[in-house]
Amino acid sequence: MLEGITLYSTLYYERSVFKGSYRGMNFRIEKTGDKEPPALMATAWKGPFIYEKTKEEKFTEEFEFSDEGIEKAGQWLSEQQKIICGG
Repeated sequence: MLEGITLYSTLYYERSVFKGSYRGMNFRIEKTGDKEPPALMATAWKGPFIYEKTKEEKFTEEFEFSDEGIEKAGQWLSEQQKIICGG
């Protein structure tokens, strides 16, 4: 998991996008669209620039919109940090 970062419950993602950085990697987690059932999308890229301004390649993965999906997204982001920033 992302050490020192708390990911919120699904209630948070109903209305908000969670943005952050972790050891040189920037990321965002958000609910995708209005489709049923909803999904949780995690995106990661090398910092330091924000999502809208970066020219770095962005990596995206979708997860089930549930507490388990949030946990899997956190694990995926942790793995991406090792790939994107070399650990």
